[in-house]
Amino acid sequence: MELRGKTREQIEAVLASRSRAELLDLIFSLVTVEQLFKPAEIAARSRLNKRAVLRDIRDGKFGDYYCRAENSIAVPASGVNTWRRAFRVPGKQQ
Repeated sequence: MELRGKTREQIEAVLASRSRAELLDLIFSLVTVEQLFKPAEIAARSRLNKRAVLRDIRDGKFGDYYCRAENSIAVPASGVNTWRRAFRVPGKQQ
């Protein structure tokens, strides 16, 4: 079932005859595949030095990450969000 590029109405029409179990399987497959980010992408989005990001990755601050080769590191989006939350400063309560 290919849903990419379809309008909301087309997706509704395709999924109308699907069972609850099929819909749950589809949702599960969509939420279990996370986008992966390279250290340079994380650094650019966070306005930090790439070397600082690499150091934090190797220090375990991002949690688990993927490394197919020494120069091919990828971090899941959830790891990036966890790492960035460590820098969050709460605003003043009024």
